[in-house]
Amino acid sequence: MVSGKAKQKKDNYTGAIADYTGAINKNEQQVQQYFKKYEGSNAINALDSSFAIPYYLRGVCLSATGKDNDAMNDLNTAIRINPKLGGAYYERGRIEHSSGKKEAGCIDLGRAAGLGDSAAKELFDEYFCWKDAVVSYSEATSKLRLKEYQGALDEIQKALKICPDSARYLAVRGRCYLGLGENDLAMTDFNRSVSLSTSNPQAYYGRGSAYYMLKKYQEAFDDLSKAIQLNSNFTDAYLYRAYACEGLEKNQSALFDYQKVTRLRPYDPLPYFKSGLIKKSMNDIKSACKDFKKAVELGSSEAAEYADACK
Repeated sequence: MVSGKAKQKKDNYTGAIADYTGAINKNEQQVQQYFKKYEGSNAINALDSSFAIPYYLRGVCLSATGKDNDAMNDLNTAIRINPKLGGAYYERGRIEHSSGKKEAGCIDLGRAAGLGDSAAKELFDEYFCWKDAVVSYSEATSKLRLKEYQGALDEIQKALKICPDSARYLAVRGRCYLGLGENDLAMTDFNRSVSLSTSNPQAYYGRGSAYYMLKKYQEAFDDLSKAIQLNSNFTDAYLYRAYACEGLEKNQSALFDYQKVTRLRPYDPLPYFKSGLIKKSMNDIKSACKDFKKAVELGSSEAAEYADACK
């Protein structure tokens, strides 16, 4: 195979292909037996990953001679043997994109870039692959605001196929899973999002809200505080931190956060209603009634009963 690389370097692709084919033939029987044994499985771990290299290199040479279909077969085999071979994804993505399969090409280039292939990152940007991901991300966040969790999940999955290591996109998918009640999947995405970008407030907010739903109030408080530290106008983070404070029986801290929400979102009745409930529990009836009446004024039906009791 060393001679094949030397020939390839000199653009002697025919000679290189012959050498790579010889290297492939040495292990072909073992490779095919393994494929047959694990047909339909993506978890091929026992096969020597070095077996992928001659397929990958022959694929590169075949593409250079215009035999893209044969090249794709070799690249597919290389990836099946070693799913972490970034160069193979790069070559496959380049071929796909040039043949008009732009989405598939961008997905493979994104995978290659995520595996550290710098050439793939350059081509990913050159092809504006990120543009399609941004469109899907925008659709996902719009649906998320409407609590259309499954529709939002479908959209963000498209973005993540193109940009699998985007901390922002992972945080959004985590929120989709959270809305669908898939808490374990949500936490996996939030944890990965935080590990990829410690400066992403959405990741901390998402994980904090997940912790709150799991009744892990201190963990929720810590993450939501981090989100607020990164974005001091993050209204929903203040709201959920107030919930966490209530869970921790820190009423004054909860009131502080609800007050912050009323400043940032003055037409939302919820923080007034929640503040009223806390003040009522603290026997501050006059102040509680004031909050209940304000909540009703802003359209809260659930505060109406409490406001009526103030008369």
